[in-house]
Amino acid sequence: MCACSCKPSYDSSLTDAQWAVIEPLLPERDPRRGGRPLKFPRRLVVDTVLYVLVSGCAWRLVPHDLVPWDAAYRWFRAWT
Repeated sequence: MCACSCKPSYDSSLTDAQWAVIEPLLPERDPRRGGRPLKFPRRLVVDTVLYVLVSGCAWRLVPHDLVPWDAAYRWFRAWT
């Protein structure tokens, strides 16, 4: 079950089956390299990026129940 099940679902949100396919493809955080622990679940970050891409809205107009726009944009830039 998703750790993000308390948030409302959008049309662009991933299903559990879709997340099971995508999750292994995302780079893992290596704690030996240092850095801050993750503040937001990766699934919620992906849902936020997908919301922007599917809806075509500006990054700054992301709903408040998703990851803040600047954090989602940083992840989007790092992954692209």
